[in-house]
Amino acid sequence: MKREAEAGAMTGSGGPTSPHKRYRQGDDELRLLIPSKVAGSIIGKGGQNITKLRSQYKASIIVPDCPGPERVLTISSDLPTVLQVLNEVVPNLEETRFQNGSRHGSDEIDVRMLVHQSQAGCIIGKGGLKIKELREVSHSRLNNYSELVK
Repeated sequence: MKREAEAGAMTGSGGPTSPHKRYRQGDDELRLLIPSKVAGSIIGKGGQNITKLRSQYKASIIVPDCPGPERVLTISSDLPTVLQVLNEVVPNLEETRFQNGSRHGSDEIDVRMLVHQSQAGCIIGKGGLKIKELREVSHSRLNNYSELVK
């Protein structure tokens, strides 16, 4: 059974003693859209996994409760730390490929990163050159959606 959300948990407004608000000037922030069904494996029983990640990496990691099929996972710290936390979280996203113990689809993992529209141009590049380069270097499919896809 889920615990009741604390006041302000949905808005991310933690008080001065809140472990969820550890933003420092210059921190990088990564926001991922994750399926609600894997959020529990990231959080862990009683918040054990997320507490361990927060203390191990000294990063702000927030997964607010949401009634919909997806949640926004926010990781804030310096860039190398954000990438280390992402490396720890990605295996949990693999669980979406499994259903009743059998594998469905390919070995691909769908990672949805939320990027502010003001930053999308930096990823796409002039004439789409940057996103083409990112696709080639990472051997991955990158899509840019200007609106939410249902």
